[in-house]
Amino acid sequence: MSSICIVDDNRPTLARLSRVFGAAGFDDVMTESDPLIAVTRIREHCPDVLVVDYNMPKLNGLAMVEMLKHEGIVPSLPAVLLSGLDLSGLRLAAFKAGAVDVIDKRVAEQELVHRVRNFAAAGHGNPAVVSQLREVRAQMPEAGATLLRMLERMSALHDEPSGQHVHRVAAFAAVIGAAAGLCPGDLSMLRAAVPLHDIGKIGIVDAARRGGRDAPSLDDQRSHATIGHHILKLHGSPTLDAAAQIALTHHECWDGSGFPQGLRGAAIPVFGRIVAVADAFELITAVSNRPLHWLVTQAQKVIAAESGVSFDPDIVRAFETSIEAMVDIKLRIDGAALALEPTAQPALAS
Repeated sequence: MSSICIVDDNRPTLARLSRVFGAAGFDDVMTESDPLIAVTRIREHCPDVLVVDYNMPKLNGLAMVEMLKHEGIVPSLPAVLLSGLDLSGLRLAAFKAGAVDVIDKRVAEQELVHRVRNFAAAGHGNPAVVSQLREVRAQMPEAGATLLRMLERMSALHDEPSGQHVHRVAAFAAVIGAAAGLCPGDLSMLRAAVPLHDIGKIGIVDAARRGGRDAPSLDDQRSHATIGHHILKLHGSPTLDAAAQIALTHHECWDGSGFPQGLRGAAIPVFGRIVAVADAFELITAVSNRPLHWLVTQAQKVIAAESGVSFDPDIVRAFETSIEAMVDIKLRIDGAALALEPTAQPALAS
């Protein structure tokens, strides 16, 4: 039969659609509530058809389809947009973005299945679909499974045993980037490049040894930015070039007091400015012996206080509008152990 990817931020709806399409004979039903994560999974798993909800908070379905079109995956991959809103104004924009159909979420399940199945049949085993996805992965190998496994191993060695640090920072950066108004193509590149931002840490110990030191000095620690840039630059891949830029600039400060180049203001590339805030939020909220709501409030206070000093004020404003989505990401990545008690959770700082 066919494979399908369903993307909807509403988990009950996602579960219902998974059951519906599974019962209809789709032998591989992939579901995802985060559209940015879904883009990465689509690159790796080559589904026959995509069904995506339009109304999602972090990245709506139309923007997700546009992102996939920018990467060359759509229209080879048939994309069906679902919406419970008025479809009259949405259809033209959806078709321009590359979607093959726009369906009212209230339609009968049988009709929904048949309409989606027709597009899945066109995509199932279609060499153009598989070839296009493979070409995208070949052009951006850092987004593929091999490099992600390498990142997980490096994270386990240099960040934390679970290896989730790089994935949290990447997800946080993508949400902030969306709020800051990055286009779908830049968002996709940012999401793929961020996991490599601290790759230079693999060279810190060697830097200390070359200097005859038993333990890394502060300068050795800071050298990871230039080491990472050296590892990633000049490989002929736009995403690796972006990763090299992020590695070099995510410790620069808005007022010029950062390292390694002492860049100031808009001279710092926007990807570096975004990752600086995402990395700070991750660092502050990664403490395991404090309630998450307290850590989030502290992160908000610290980042707000550093607006115009360490961080770009525009990026801080984008961060402030993204707090709820970032907390949701952290809970999903870290698991139910960090879940907050509803009665004990205070309002997030404004």
